[in-house]
Amino acid sequence: MVKFVIAISGKRKSGKDYCTKLIKESLASKGVSVSAVGISHSLKEEYAKIHDLNFAELLTDGPYKEKYRKDMILWGEEARNKDFAVFCRAAIKSVIDSDVVIVSDCRRLTDYAYFNSNFNSLTIRVESSEENRKERGFRFVEGVDDAESECGLDNYKFDVVLKNLTGEELAPQIEAITGTVINKL
Repeated sequence: MVKFVIAISGKRKSGKDYCTKLIKESLASKGVSVSAVGISHSLKEEYAKIHDLNFAELLTDGPYKEKYRKDMILWGEEARNKDFAVFCRAAIKSVIDSDVVIVSDCRRLTDYAYFNSNFNSLTIRVESSEENRKERGFRFVEGVDDAESECGLDNYKFDVVLKNLTGEELAPQIEAITGTVINKL
């Protein structure tokens, strides 16, 4: 049964998945049962079924996903307008047996509202410089990078802001997060 949710957000190419991996490894090394999921995974899985697309390819950072990104965002918004927590519930349902679940891709106020109201949680924003993001392959796409899916949490008050800057040591920040989570279990 899920005891704690770490809800992570950040801009494209900020390093959300990398930081998720580090937090997961740190918690697991201390004997915590931990899983990582993405809200977008449940969205992409359903989108792929409906449109007869390759789900595995939609999970990559490649051109296949980019080809469908704008339409997936619109489709996801329509689904959320009917039930704002539909993809959050699906993500958690897939890892219900873990004590701690790291949700690697929160993008909306409603995502945080769901996790904060249903679980003990910690909200984290992964931040990186625009230069670092560009080094990681970021290119601004109108209609994507200025949409709610990228900007909806820009003014949110996060519990933790994790600075993921190239060449900077992440270990102290990861250990602080791990300590906070263990103290709350």
